Amino acid sequence: MATTPENPAQFQEPSATTNSNGAPPIAGATSSTRIESGGAPIQPRKNSSTKWIALGVVAALLGGAAVLRNRNAAKDPKGEGAPGAPAGAGRQQIPTARFVRVETGTITETLDVTGALRANQTVELGSKISGRVDRVLVDEGERVSRGQLLIELDDADLRASVAQARAGLSSAQTRLRQTIVGVPAREQQVSTGIVQAQTNLQSAQSRYRQAQLNEAPRIQSAQSQVASARETVRTANTRLAQARETARQTSLQTDADIRRAESAVSGSRAALAEVIRGARAQQIASAQAQVNLAEANLRNAETELNRARILVDGGASPRASLDAAQTNQEVAKAQLDAARQSLSLTREGATTEQVRQAQEGVRQAEAGVSTARAGRSRVLVAQGEVTNALAALAQSQEGLRTSEANLATIPVTREETRVARDAVLQARAGVLQARANRSQIPIAREDVSAARAGVQTAQAQLQQAQVSLNYARIYSPVNGVVDQKLTEAGQTAGQAGALLRLVSLERVYFEALVSENNIARVRRGQTASIFVSAFGNTPLVGAVNDIIPTADARTRQFRVRISISNAPRELTPGAFARAVLNTQIVRNALTVPDNAIDRDGETPKVTIAPGTNSPTEVTVKTVKLGASANGRTQIVGGVQRGDRVLVSSASFESGDKVKLQDDVR
Repeated sequence: MATTPENPAQFQEPSATTNSNGAPPIAGATSSTRIESGGAPIQPRKNSSTKWIALGVVAALLGGAAVLRNRNAAKDPKGEGAPGAPAGAGRQQIPTARFVRVETGTITETLDVTGALRANQTVELGSKISGRVDRVLVDEGERVSRGQLLIELDDADLRASVAQARAGLSSAQTRLRQTIVGVPAREQQVSTGIVQAQTNLQSAQSRYRQAQLNEAPRIQSAQSQVASARETVRTANTRLAQARETARQTSLQTDADIRRAESAVSGSRAALAEVIRGARAQQIASAQAQVNLAEANLRNAETELNRARILVDGGASPRASLDAAQTNQEVAKAQLDAARQSLSLTREGATTEQVRQAQEGVRQAEAGVSTARAGRSRVLVAQGEVTNALAALAQSQEGLRTSEANLATIPVTREETRVARDAVLQARAGVLQARANRSQIPIAREDVSAARAGVQTAQAQLQQAQVSLNYARIYSPVNGVVDQKLTEAGQTAGQAGALLRLVSLERVYFEALVSENNIARVRRGQTASIFVSAFGNTPLVGAVNDIIPTADARTRQFRVRISISNAPRELTPGAFARAVLNTQIVRNALTVPDNAIDRDGETPKVTIAPGTNSPTEVTVKTVKLGASANGRTQIVGGVQRGDRVLVSSASFESGDKVKLQDDVR
């Protein structure tokens, strides 16, 4: 809520002939003040009319007369009863004064400045080539866009240069194709010869390596086959000898087994007869002798069995001999059991059981004879092993003869290796000859390189001619306006002079002029409202961006650059503009009208009417002043919100009684 007085006669705007501190105005800057409520600016009002000025003067005169009357009455010692005084003339009269309330509001100090719009960038366009200006497509003050065509130069000669460069390029390309046509056939012929020679060399080297790899293995294989065949013959002879020995041992063992079995049968039968007949001392001795003989035969059979196992495990005897030895050991064991039983029967005498056992011993002995006779089949098996060993020997001897015959191929293998080595030497000579033919290729390739270089030169010339042709058209590099037109159609454009001067409109700023008295109030970042005549009273939003620290030597003014955040494209550099800078903003400030402050003494004072009574005794307080704007001044300390402050041209002292009129707001 804005703090404004109710009576406009008591709240007048400062005169336009003075600034906020009473100093005369400075060129380029006008100081003004305003009061904001809720951050919204209040536009300054016009000066009071003559009527209000007259009323103020009358009120001041009446107030002065009342003060003089009060003072004269105070000096009269007689008072009301003084001689010669009319009735009622001695009564003291109480002066009347108006008052305002101390209010809270926002005071915004502002600074009015003037200046002009400026552009951040000025571009001078020239020509990169020399030529006659054919057309100038823009005039001074005309707006242009980035990429817009501005000037055209006469390009007839440039087009002819491009056509000539194209013709030179076509001729160079034709020469290059003609040179290239003859090279591939020769290169292909030489390359084919080299590839063929290298292929032959690789093939010969492969055959030679294979021959080298095969020579030693073949010789070693032939020699190994002979040694292996000889070892096979030796093994066959050994096997034959073992088979013959096994057959002989088997035959002897079988005959011995049959004899022992037949003897056991005779003994068992005799034992049976003795059991039936009864034992005598001689019979017991004989039975004991049979036991001893049977034990000896068992030991002999076990020895033969162990020997047969050793021979079979060593491969010197067939499995049949081990089976025969096992059978003989079992027969000898049975005979020992029979002899022991016979001895027992002889000693103890025959019983029915003993007779039966003796008969069983006879049957076992007879079975042993049958088993021993069946062992003759092992003899046939051993003889078959001999026959097989003879056949293996004959086969190994034939293999030995064949492997010894293969030793004759060793010289042939060595001859094949020598022939392969000679073929490698011949193939290497062919490769050297084929490579020697390549010396003709670089000459042909140099011609191609020279022709290709000619094509590249022609291409560069064409490119340069096209670039020069493009330079005949000059385009705008920025969005802006034509500031100066420095050439006309028909004039000659050189590489040194400028043809157009453009002012960029992409970044327009406001350059204000601030006096040296006010420059201290300006700081970077302060907001500003900028008014441009072309846009009426619609303000543009800006902020102080830079302060030029050097003042103009003649005007003693400083330049301040203010950026425009919402600048439209229609802004034109050089246009006059003014701005209102917000130099200080004080919120929640205790304020009173300027005419409620007594500034006659060294320190400012205000007169306060406490309470709510009227009349009342007033109190004069010395106060400290703060920001001042729009006819109101901030009071720093000494007063509170809602206090009644007198607004009067008369002076009062603490304790004076004053009759108060209605509030002036």
